[in-house]
Amino acid sequence: MQSVDLLKAISNNTKLRLVSLLLENELCVCELEEVLDIKQTTISRNLRRLKDANVVDVRREKQRGFYYLTDYFLKQKHFTEHVRELRLKEKQLQKDYKAFVHHEQIKDDKIYICKAFREVN
Repeated sequence: MQSVDLLKAISNNTKLRLVSLLLENELCVCELEEVLDIKQTTISRNLRRLKDANVVDVRREKQRGFYYLTDYFLKQKHFTEHVRELRLKEKQLQKDYKAFVHHEQIKDDKIYICKAFREVN
């Protein structure tokens, strides 16, 4: 049952938060860490599980990996719409989306520099 597998894949708080943001744009782990305020190891572990479930995939660019939702997952409109609806109701998803919008506004011509690097320089 594909639907059950997808529901299991996004069934925890962190994975749902990741999927909610990736509906908007591809993001690297350091961006997700900054926006969600979650440790990199937790994000990476959950992204690995989402990748195993064919929910996300990764595009490599030099040393960074940019995660995005797979076409397979995006074609499951009932799931993507449900996540968008949850974003309107769930305070944590609303907070994440607000942080994402702010994050996108500070990007310089779509080139991202991690917060830690920005603070050092």
